[in-house]
Amino acid sequence: MVSLELRGVRVERGDVPLLDGVDLVVGDAERVALLGPSGSGKTTLLRAVAGLEPVTAGTVRLHGRDVTHVRTRDRNVAMVDQQASLQPHLDVAHNVGFPLRLRRTAREEIDRRVEAEASAFSFRDLLRRRPRSLSAGERHEVALARSLVRKVDLLLLDEPLARTDPPRRGALIRELVEVQQGYGVGLLCATNDQRVAMSLAHRCSVLHDGRIVQTATPAELFRAPATTFVAGFLGTPPMNLLPGRVERGARGVRIVAGPLRVRSFSPAVADLVGRPCVVGVRPTAWRRAPSDERAVTGGRPPGGTDGSVPKDAGVERSGPSASLPTIEEVVRHSAFSGSEIEVHLGEGEDAIVATIERPAPEVGELLRLTVDHAEIHLFDQHGHAVTHGV
Repeated sequence: MVSLELRGVRVERGDVPLLDGVDLVVGDAERVALLGPSGSGKTTLLRAVAGLEPVTAGTVRLHGRDVTHVRTRDRNVAMVDQQASLQPHLDVAHNVGFPLRLRRTAREEIDRRVEAEASAFSFRDLLRRRPRSLSAGERHEVALARSLVRKVDLLLLDEPLARTDPPRRGALIRELVEVQQGYGVGLLCATNDQRVAMSLAHRCSVLHDGRIVQTATPAELFRAPATTFVAGFLGTPPMNLLPGRVERGARGVRIVAGPLRVRSFSPAVADLVGRPCVVGVRPTAWRRAPSDERAVTGGRPPGGTDGSVPKDAGVERSGPSASLPTIEEVVRHSAFSGSEIEVHLGEGEDAIVATIERPAPEVGELLRLTVDHAEIHLFDQHGHAVTHGV
């Protein structure tokens, strides 16, 4: 069964559309994350589902029931916003049990369920403390427990972990998932933190200017972004996006983008001959080229379908088995990032960021990098994906 279904939802403030024709489905016990920059419509979407923001057009359904114009208190949803507002005069135990007291639940049942939530979120030692003595992260945890203490059709979270200390964040995500699965309730979470979204959600919806650009699993979003916006928004560092063009020459079709020259046998690439394009390569896709590998115009990736590359992959070949594309650029900047090095090559719109293994190259050094054809993404001049792997 479906927990939430949005069809053509539009929200306006004055003449300004905050949401513009949003379609979204959240299944029972499914976790969906809303990703996007500030102002993209994430919080507005949550508020529209909760009934806190009037819907101009479209429908909102909870468990099959049309609640588009139903009051918030009659929707049976729970929402935790960025402020995690608690009753300041009540201790943690009474804050968590507050929704149950409003429903005149028996005292013994309230105590049992409050104790269960406090154990699930690991704050039993906080039950007798007042909100003012809690950290921002602890207040969010209490607010989460309060939202789950009663059975709801849908749980709405707006940046639920933004104020949680990083060491605690991973454990809290695991606790939240366990409780959510135990209740079997749908969850819709708005966040700017990609790590939270990827570790929490079954699927992610990327919003831009009030519209959902793409909804997919976290792995699919990274593997096959639908637009240059999605490609450039996801990832740290984000995908390199190089303006280029597709040409037809004596040796066939090739893509030219910045320092990159890629010969391709893909029909999808051939369809763009004579047109501008955008080439995308994730920083993690680059690797150091062997010292004897020559910069070439590309071809199909050597090796089998499992992605293996033979030892002689760097040798220039003719025909479809030509060697991998290689670039040679001056290192402008390098930064240590754990076990890897983030290097910045080139300048302007042709600048490239690569995440490579140590040792770190020197600034001013000429660095040779190569990339597998399967890791090259091609977008048309309007920013729409043409093919993932050329």
